[in-house]
Amino acid sequence: MAFVIVVLLAAAVALLTGGRLSNLKNIQFRFPWLVLAAVALKIVTNSNLRYTLGISDLLAPKLYMLSLGLVVLFVILNIGLRGLALIGLGLLSNLAAIFFNGGYMPLKREYFMLIASAEELEKINQGLPAYNYIATGPQTKLYYLSDIFLMPHWIFITKVFSVGDVLITIGGCIFVWFFLKTPVKRKNGILTSIGYRSNDNP
Repeated sequence: MAFVIVVLLAAAVALLTGGRLSNLKNIQFRFPWLVLAAVALKIVTNSNLRYTLGISDLLAPKLYMLSLGLVVLFVILNIGLRGLALIGLGLLSNLAAIFFNGGYMPLKREYFMLIASAEELEKINQGLPAYNYIATGPQTKLYYLSDIFLMPHWIFITKVFSVGDVLITIGGCIFVWFFLKTPVKRKNGILTSIGYRSNDNP
C-alpha cells in the first residue's frame, strides 16, 4: 500500500505541474482482463476465501504464481508503454523468488511478528507457510529477491518489501508521469504520444 501511495503522489505532482487526467483516456491497453484475473486470483489465494472455495494448500501457491504470470504476460503485451519494462522486471523478480521457493514468497522470519496474526505465527513456527508466505532460512533460494527489507517504523501501512516492489513502484511512477504530462499528438490521423515507444521515438 505504501508503494501505491508513492505512485499516487507522483500522479498528484504531475497534475499540479500541468498534467491532465484526460491524457489517460488515450491509453489503449491490450488484454486488460489479464490484470483483473490476476487480482482475483491474488485475493483468493491470500485470504480465507481459498478455504471457503475449497482450494487446497497444494493448489493455492500454483494459483498465486499464475496470478503473477498473468500480470507479467500483460506487461509483455503492453511493453511499449513507458514504465512497463521496469514494472515487468520487478514482477519477474518477485515471480522468480516465489517460483524457486515452492510457490511462496520468502519473508524474513523476524518480520512475521510485524504483519502476521497469532494463527499465522503458529503456522510459521511449525515450518508451514502462512497464505502466500514462508519464513526465510538457510534453504531459501534467491534470498535477496525476497521480502527482506523493512520499512521505516513510521510507515504503518506496508512493513516489508522486496527489490521487485521497488522496481514496480519506479515503473509505476514513470508510467503515470509520462501519461499525465504528455500531450497526445495526431500523426497521420492516428493518436500518438511520447509515452509510447516507437521507431521514431526511442
